[in-house]
Amino acid sequence: MNIKEALAVAVKILKSRNIQAPVREAGVLLAYVLKKDLSYIYAHPEDILSEKAESEYMDAVRKRSNRMPFQYITKHQEFMSLDFYVNNSCLIPRPDTEVLVEAALSVIKKYKSPVRVLDIGTGSGAIAVSVAYYDKNTVIDAIDISESALQVAVKNAKKHQVHNRINFKNEDFMHFMPEKPYSVVISNPPYIPGEEIKNLMPEVANYEPVLALDGGEDGLDFYRVIASKLKGLLTPDGTVLTEVGMGQHVQVKELFEKEGMEVSVLKDLAGINRVVLGTFGNIFL
Repeated sequence: MNIKEALAVAVKILKSRNIQAPVREAGVLLAYVLKKDLSYIYAHPEDILSEKAESEYMDAVRKRSNRMPFQYITKHQEFMSLDFYVNNSCLIPRPDTEVLVEAALSVIKKYKSPVRVLDIGTGSGAIAVSVAYYDKNTVIDAIDISESALQVAVKNAKKHQVHNRINFKNEDFMHFMPEKPYSVVISNPPYIPGEEIKNLMPEVANYEPVLALDGGEDGLDFYRVIASKLKGLLTPDGTVLTEVGMGQHVQVKELFEKEGMEVSVLKDLAGINRVVLGTFGNIFL
């Protein structure tokens, strides 16, 4: 089987399972298997695949046709212009969360270095690693209840050579108490209402870890806990930044205001209220 024939078979399979952009996904999956650029794939349609490459490609296509996320197949996802290793122990980093990281980086610059930062529910380490990579004046504690997710985070921190400034801790945030307060707390916590998870697209509902999705009955469980701990987590002029689901900014803003914070809300690129920023100081973007 040559490249052209393999692509034709893959596109047919992916189309039959209603995969969006089947032509592009077929090409990108083959480029991944062959370790070539996509341009190479289209420029060499007559190249013959080895039996091993053909088998690996058809296996990848089968997984994708079963709605396994592309990122879990390739084990890679770009975030903040950095390449992250991912597997099904952690959520796939999403572009919306870049708004949270960029806001955090802007806030961090307003504090005297070194800036102590806490990342709650670090998952793949995308937030902690990106913050450490782009601001060398940070020392970060990154906690997660999942030991397997922390293994992924450590791998990413080492890959981007920031592991010496990030302390990864296998902790349940519900019982977490800091040794000393932080200037900045960041979190993209689970915020999907529990009953809604089964209605999400199959790539999410069937593959991403429920532990990182389920925010309780109304999706706000973790925000309530974060709010209740703010005075113990933050310095007197500290700032918290959290990602929120669509429409949740109103309730989360109220939770932070009840703790005496001044609060603002930031939109993502689609114009959706995505980040709630609360401060005990005068740190506003």
